[in-house]
Amino acid sequence: MIPAARPIAGGPFATCGRSDCNPGIHPGLRATQRARKRRTNPGPVPRAPSGVLPMRTSPRRRHRCPFPDCPSHKKRHSRIVRHGRYGSRRGSRLRLLCRVCDRTFGARRGTVYYRLRSTRDDFDLAMRLQVEGVTQAAAARSVGISVSTIARWKERAAFHARAFEEEHLEVKDPIELQLDELCARGKGSRDEIWLYSGLEVWSRVWAATHVGRRTKRSTRLFLRSARKTCGNGPEPVLVTTDPYVYYEPELRRAFGPKCVYVQVENLYRRDRILRTESRLVFGARHKYEAAKARLEDGSRPNTSFIERLNLFIRRAISYLQRRTPAPARIPRCLSEAIDVLRCYYNFIRPHSSLRFGKVTRTPAMQAGIFSRPLTFREIFNWVPPPQRDPYTLDFRTRPPTARSGS
Repeated sequence: MIPAARPIAGGPFATCGRSDCNPGIHPGLRATQRARKRRTNPGPVPRAPSGVLPMRTSPRRRHRCPFPDCPSHKKRHSRIVRHGRYGSRRGSRLRLLCRVCDRTFGARRGTVYYRLRSTRDDFDLAMRLQVEGVTQAAAARSVGISVSTIARWKERAAFHARAFEEEHLEVKDPIELQLDELCARGKGSRDEIWLYSGLEVWSRVWAATHVGRRTKRSTRLFLRSARKTCGNGPEPVLVTTDPYVYYEPELRRAFGPKCVYVQVENLYRRDRILRTESRLVFGARHKYEAAKARLEDGSRPNTSFIERLNLFIRRAISYLQRRTPAPARIPRCLSEAIDVLRCYYNFIRPHSSLRFGKVTRTPAMQAGIFSRPLTFREIFNWVPPPQRDPYTLDFRTRPPTARSGS
């Protein structure tokens, strides 16, 4: 029996002693392949923290019984089965049957496209134009519909986008939260409209927003929304704002000891920032030092990221562009445009500063919510859960009390 040939020690194809070494590959070629693999590998998408469900590839589309009087209406798992198809102007569509109440409904029931007379492509195109800074009149001319139809579509899409964010958007471990306000109309006008925005710096998630007047009540509602998105982390979050008078009391009320609050004031000279001064308002000193060590862009608190978000908002919404002939006159219309833009920013649009190799992530990917960018079609096809009934007490009538001896 002829023994197997062994590689010559020190030869051009000698093994290096590693278990994964292939003696048939030249060492120089092997090193080139390893370097190429390191260069092309963008690194894994950040996983969700421990105790949290893994990231989803797409939003779960659960069919629930849409009739409120059905016993399975508010249950997570309903007995919904396919029940043939029915005809429409756009072709045949799927029909579903609820096994509990024995009633049928269409597969688009509960989505944005329910009873839509135009195509889904036209609806998605109109919303895509709205988040790119195109006015409603220009979007109506591009799609071939009226301006009032664009307004109704935007209202429907804003309601759906708001429900989608409330269900999915949450930052498990926030590091830094920057808050700021943006004036939607000129200062000194009769009815000033302000836009509150909050940005989680590490994941670039647009965490909270509110449209209203610059009052204490608006600040309270805005910070409640920010606490719902970024207020459940294990470590105190660093909050940086401008020196606005209502931030300090409302932050104490909303976050309490779960945040370290720093006010940042920019000193200007000839329309340029001369220097930046920061002041610790409340929070323990050791928590403040620990929060500064976790900052992304150094150990000096600032508001540069939220200012960049304000610039993106002004460019993406026609109401807020400089010297626009159509400013925001109704807060509801501005709020609807902001809801659609916020959903597009967090789940659909890849962020240029979140590029790792050849992969550019969205803020939702960076926060560990989804593993890939979504589309308007996926978000609008998602069926929101049924709304919860508000807990109210009726003090007008008293319940009957049993009399003694009756």
